[in-house]
Amino acid sequence: MYRIVLIPLLLLILAVALIPLLADKAAILDIATSALYKQTGATLTVAGDTELTLFPTLGISLSDVAVVLDGQDHRDLRARSVKMGVQLLPLLKGNIAIDTVSLEGLIVRSEPHTEGVDNGTRGTDIAADGVAALAVPLSLRVKRLLITDARWEEIDSTGAVSTLLELVKLQAMNLNLEQSPIAIELQLTRPGEQPMALSLDGNLRINQHTQQINLDNIVMKISGATAIPVQVQTNGTIDVSREVADLQLTFESGETHGTGSLHYANGESPRVDAVLQINVLDKALLALAGPKAATAAGEVSTSAGWNEALPLAALRLIDTQAVLDIKSARFGDHTVNNLHINLRALNGLIEVSDLTGNLYGGELAATATLDGRGDTASLKTRGSLTRLDIATALAATESARMLSGNATVNWQLGSRGRSTNELIAALNGPIKLTTDNVVLQGISVEKSLCKAVALTNNESLTASFPANTRFETLFASIQVANGKATLNPLRAELPGIALIGSGNYDLVKQNFVAAFKGRLSEKLEQLDHACRVSKRLTAIDWPVNCAGSVGTEPASWCRVDTAKIVQDLTINEGLDKLEKKASKLFNKLFNRGD
Repeated sequence: MYRIVLIPLLLLILAVALIPLLADKAAILDIATSALYKQTGATLTVAGDTELTLFPTLGISLSDVAVVLDGQDHRDLRARSVKMGVQLLPLLKGNIAIDTVSLEGLIVRSEPHTEGVDNGTRGTDIAADGVAALAVPLSLRVKRLLITDARWEEIDSTGAVSTLLELVKLQAMNLNLEQSPIAIELQLTRPGEQPMALSLDGNLRINQHTQQINLDNIVMKISGATAIPVQVQTNGTIDVSREVADLQLTFESGETHGTGSLHYANGESPRVDAVLQINVLDKALLALAGPKAATAAGEVSTSAGWNEALPLAALRLIDTQAVLDIKSARFGDHTVNNLHINLRALNGLIEVSDLTGNLYGGELAATATLDGRGDTASLKTRGSLTRLDIATALAATESARMLSGNATVNWQLGSRGRSTNELIAALNGPIKLTTDNVVLQGISVEKSLCKAVALTNNESLTASFPANTRFETLFASIQVANGKATLNPLRAELPGIALIGSGNYDLVKQNFVAAFKGRLSEKLEQLDHACRVSKRLTAIDWPVNCAGSVGTEPASWCRVDTAKIVQDLTINEGLDKLEKKASKLFNKLFNRGD
């Protein structure tokens, strides 16, 4: 792009040297075209008008300008208008003092990259063009550079033209390389199915000797990348020769705002090293804009998008180390407060070495590794959640408040899959659940069992039972595999009753089945006289079968299998009678001689 900036400068110098030929503009253009070709290998054509002025400044205006670059550079440049204004007196003395350089309707057109070449090179080419566009004006100390309506285009194999990027406006004032402030204003757009826009405004200072750029309160606004526009303010330094940047950031997007630092080094690993403090992180901030934005929120909560393939190719491009401190992180219906994450991502391997936070009053501490280097991702995680408030957690999911109390969970899990749902379905590993002060709302296990006891005693209950069940102990050892959590053993204890059993919970469908065997003690008589337990009742198992799904009424979950109890009692009583008869027979047999 710098070649098109050189065109009017060459013409102006020639105009001063060849003032007698000013009337013959074609001659000046021929000389300038020849000079440009010798210096750059580029071919210049001007299909429109050429205007030259002498006073008050020496100016030139070209329209419909085209530059065809040499064969090694598969791009060409066109501009609807190129203008430059130079102070005449300094030029006559051999100095160049440029007031204005203006490019309008600039088009940079290139052939498509070779198949298999990373498309990220396009961004590199465009960035290089942008630097080149500033290089000549900077060295010439141009007072005002203005580029409007510029486009980077690509031609495919069929000849169709697509626009990669549009530069709405670039204006830079007082360009220099001596660290004096340069005011810069930039407006960029990226067209397409998901259009994006970036605006930039602020000051920068450039030191030619140290090859450093200082950013002074640069404000960027980005829209279209996410559902909510993002504004970033940054200060810092960029080392151009080393391709290193050290920046201090403040940013906001909707209700989210934060501060932090970012170190970028193109030739180092990690390429990006960031430390960020954020007040709120939620799905609205992370949701993509564009056609899918309307359903993004729904996909997070309904898991409709969880069947989509994981973005493993994109993950392999990341080389980042980050420390994040988030005051409130919202994941669907759940909120983690004071979330701290320390992560490292390189070539598709993401390691979370430290993850802590507060979830519903419980203390979260975990580590995790996602390996996306192959076609199928593998996940490993271990951690604990200590003293979670069960009622608060259920309320957050708008489920029935069937449980209250505290729970502590420890896990060590692994999985493999190509989508979120596949990872969930393939989870495997042990989980241990212990509880404290757990109360099951809306169901009285004591009453259910006492009804069965009273039936065996041929009596009816007369006492009032509490509507809820308060557990003295509730413990589960859980093994996760094939999308199901197997609870074995599942142990529960309440006054006068001990339950032990096993069960299964479907992680995707969120339903469960469980079977318990209960053992009763004489303490039950304290609840109701009809619930007195004799020796024959303590000798049998009292089966309790449960089934249901999250969100349904707990009262319908469990029932006591009275038929099995009667059967066991009959068998036990029959065995007891048989033992007594056998005892009498043995006594007669061995005491016959007495």
